[in-house]
Amino acid sequence: MSKPGKSVQRGAQEVLSFGDFRLDLARACVLRGGQEINVRPKAFEALKYLVENPGRVITKAELIGSIWPNSFVTDDSLVQCMVEIRRALADDGQQIIKTVPRRGYIFNAEVTSEGPATDTVLKEEIAGVRPVLEEETETGQVRRSVAESQTERGSGMAWSAWRSNRGIAAVALPLCIGVVAATWLLILGKRPSNVQQTETSPKLRSIAVLPFKPLEADSNDEYLGLGMADTLITRLSTLNQFVVRPTSAVQKYTSPGQDSLAAGREQMVDAVLEGSIQRRGNKVRLTARLLNVQDGSALWAFKCDEYCEDIFGMQDIVSEKVAAALSLKLGGEESKRLAKHYTHNTEAYQLYMKGVFFRNQLTENGLKKSIDCFEKAIELDPNYALAYAGEACSYGPIAYLGYFPVREAESKHKELVRKALDLDDALAEAHTALAEQALFMDWDKDTAEREYRRALELNPNEQLAHIEYPLVLFIEGRVDESIAMSRAAVEIDPLSPRAGKALAEHYFLARQYDEAIKQYDKTRELFPNYPLINPGPSYERKGLYDKAIAEYLDTEARWGMGAESIGILRQAYAGAGWQGYWEKRLDLAKGQGKRRPVQPTFLAWLYAELGDKDKAIEWLQRALEEHDMVLVELGVSPVWDSLRSDPRFVELVRRIGLVR
Repeated sequence: MSKPGKSVQRGAQEVLSFGDFRLDLARACVLRGGQEINVRPKAFEALKYLVENPGRVITKAELIGSIWPNSFVTDDSLVQCMVEIRRALADDGQQIIKTVPRRGYIFNAEVTSEGPATDTVLKEEIAGVRPVLEEETETGQVRRSVAESQTERGSGMAWSAWRSNRGIAAVALPLCIGVVAATWLLILGKRPSNVQQTETSPKLRSIAVLPFKPLEADSNDEYLGLGMADTLITRLSTLNQFVVRPTSAVQKYTSPGQDSLAAGREQMVDAVLEGSIQRRGNKVRLTARLLNVQDGSALWAFKCDEYCEDIFGMQDIVSEKVAAALSLKLGGEESKRLAKHYTHNTEAYQLYMKGVFFRNQLTENGLKKSIDCFEKAIELDPNYALAYAGEACSYGPIAYLGYFPVREAESKHKELVRKALDLDDALAEAHTALAEQALFMDWDKDTAEREYRRALELNPNEQLAHIEYPLVLFIEGRVDESIAMSRAAVEIDPLSPRAGKALAEHYFLARQYDEAIKQYDKTRELFPNYPLINPGPSYERKGLYDKAIAEYLDTEARWGMGAESIGILRQAYAGAGWQGYWEKRLDLAKGQGKRRPVQPTFLAWLYAELGDKDKAIEWLQRALEEHDMVLVELGVSPVWDSLRSDPRFVELVRRIGLVR
């Protein structure tokens, strides 16, 4: 047993224990009560360093040097690691790791060294099937592997249905399981020489799974390649050993001529998985390659066009083989997560993918289309938990942006989340949806934080949780943690307009207006037509009113305001200045209100800009009655600073109850 102040001598020991926790060094994972707790690689390295050096102050510089040797990183990256570690250890009270102000951290628990942990291997009963798999070597040769099992098919076997508009016939599940069997034999047996990693091989810490390219144009298969990529992304993201770019980051790479290595460099990842897919009758042909982005070398390649009659079986193959090619050591729970299927209905699966695609557009039309797709997927498979969670996460933004009645959206959102969790309590997306409900609908930040944390435990790469959770931290006054996590969301998906916009907004909430403007500009450079980018309020608070008005008008144009109205506003500012601009903008909003409802918080903001506190507070009170979701930021946003001294505003903030 180690004593405080003495470093732990590992030697042949592979497990370090403290309290209820065990640090398995061989598998690079944290265990509690036999259950694995997901933490990302850098967070694990930070925890490992602290555990190996208990009882003394570890300075921030020392810890950063141990985690990011020969690299320049800011304290924000370390803060994010510590947030994740405290979440994994349930150590918000700093009983295990104490923060020493302006210095660093002390690991304050006794550490015990143990022998190597026993790896758990997932074993399956395999039906008597003879699948043929082909793997391509770096020289282009084809290696064939034939696997047989004498086990008889058990009575509990189910059938997976293959559905499409062309009436493709149903295919038996034993074929799929046979394919998986071959995969396991290949993984657990001799690995191909081209995927063995040596000490000089580059460490692969991040990967982008690109949409699989269709070999033939077929409108019915429009989302098949993206669907294959999304499933692999979802599976690989549940592993805590590397970062996987989310679907929203890669869905733009659907062009047949897309350069995979260029996409990998743009995504700033170590490896890319590319592939092609072709469907004919009841068979699917698939190829896949894992490429090292740095030098273009093939780390692993795969081809299957015999007995590959089930897309879900092929997803099992590719996800397992990619994990093997990356030399990942998987425990039993990770192996189960990697092989998990959310539906066996191909048509429902493709509808779900369409729903995700449309939802990420964050437009009124896109959000409505996404809801329609999710509903159709649920009709085809009423037990599709992922589709329920997906639809719930469409109702949140469509109500927040004022495109749908809030109360109706809340009712549908809560019903969908409840159903998703009833079907699968271990679904990260469902816990994110529940957290979103608690924060934006119930104004319950404690439940929101608990559910965001649960979502990240289940999937450390769950992007929406990374984007939304920082607002909870900010409301709680944990500003540094909020911005650090927002930066982590951008690191997970550097090309996500939603993540980039969220980081800019948190700089704005922190009154760091220069940083907000820089981040808005970065995001707009990548996504010039994205409607939610508006640095105008930041320029306004810097006193740069000409630039502020230019940004406001640019935002109005991206939201669809016509050239005539833009011209009227521009003339109003030129003729009557700041006050004239906002008076005319209020007139236009009132005119719009005759055609469709205008969010009360929007009208309150216009009156606040005009300096009419009475009207601003009147409309905020109306917003409270209508449960306008934008009120979630009322207690922290600079937009309302001119009202903060008014007792009526103070009472409104108190009634919402988010800010302590």
